Amino acid sequence: MTSLTSRRGSAMIEFIVIGPVITLIGLAVLQYGLVFFARNHYNHASFMAARAGSTGHANLTTIEHAYATALAPLYGGGTNPAALAASAARALADIQTHAQVEIRNPTTESFQDFNVAALQARVGNGKRVIPNSGQQTRTAVIGTQSGQSIQDANLLKLRITTGYKPQVPLVGSLYLGLLQLQDDGTSGIRTTLLRAGRIPVVTDVMVQMQSDAIEGNNLSGPGTGNGADPGNTGNPPPVTQPPAGCTSPPCNTPPPSSPPGNPSPTEPGGNCTGGVCPICPDPVAVTVVVPGDITFAFGQATLTAAGMTQLDTLIASANAGGYTSVSVDGYTDQIGNDKTNLALSAARAQTIRTYLLGHGLSGLPIRATGHGAANLKVELAQCAGQTGVALQRCLAPNRRVDVTLNP
Repeated sequence: MTSLTSRRGSAMIEFIVIGPVITLIGLAVLQYGLVFFARNHYNHASFMAARAGSTGHANLTTIEHAYATALAPLYGGGTNPAALAASAARALADIQTHAQVEIRNPTTESFQDFNVAALQARVGNGKRVIPNSGQQTRTAVIGTQSGQSIQDANLLKLRITTGYKPQVPLVGSLYLGLLQLQDDGTSGIRTTLLRAGRIPVVTDVMVQMQSDAIEGNNLSGPGTGNGADPGNTGNPPPVTQPPAGCTSPPCNTPPPSSPPGNPSPTEPGGNCTGGVCPICPDPVAVTVVVPGDITFAFGQATLTAAGMTQLDTLIASANAGGYTSVSVDGYTDQIGNDKTNLALSAARAQTIRTYLLGHGLSGLPIRATGHGAANLKVELAQCAGQTGVALQRCLAPNRRVDVTLNP
């Protein structure tokens, strides 16, 4: 009996010693799981925010609202529109106080290099604008301030730092205390969130722009060649120039032939320097894909404001490139009957042809052709099981107009 009582006493002492440790470990695991769960939501919400920004001219307010809407499940969720809207409002109020959204690209220098004055006046309301259309015609241009190409400038890069509020007692305080001890003060938002009792969670996301970027709350990020200083002109990034004798790529002006009695540059007595002669590269045709969902309303052939903006940029590129003719080919998705789709594709192609002729390309022959649901980018099998709006989104790459600039 004495032996049994002694064992029971020993077990109780062991439990008193080890019990708090086990409890603390359990609480730590629980808190880690909650942080991991929240982090997954932040990642998804960041992507939704970037997608909204890509179609919303990289507007910070649009990005923040999309981020808050995607985080609604963490703030109560709901089973009806009113409840979801209330949860999204709570999320927005919280992130406006305990989060920071940074537009890290396009940078201020990107707008310095690629701003289009016509778009600045028409689309940006005075703010600088980076065109999303006509990128294929400007691949050789590297900005002197940003060190970027036009494709680089059309990448939307976001960094979102969100302050997560610990939910588990004791462990959350211990974790915050540890992070505060490790904080070196180099990040203002990190220090601010830690002092507010929040755990900073950083998410980076990058998507391609689907609309013209309008300058707003963009960070400065000078190119590599500028030595991290926009004012440093001693070592600018390389700028690709067309060969001598060309006006702009793609060049379609061959070197002049030599008249009788006057040697060509490649002949003895010619004007080559070091064996390098002003010969232009062979010209190439450039096809610009104009997305149907941005340029036209679904099932319609009337240009939207965004569509006009894209075409204005395309016209500027066509005039600068020395092209001689333009081909406009319209396509639809597989929704609807063949006759209707063929008529719609032809009407859209003709609408774009009319706009090009009336806004700066009147001197070029322009052919417009409708092809209906042909030359598909997405097959119906790839959208199996989807209906309604989801099916329309899946087939969106098929709804387009290809504008080919012929040298």
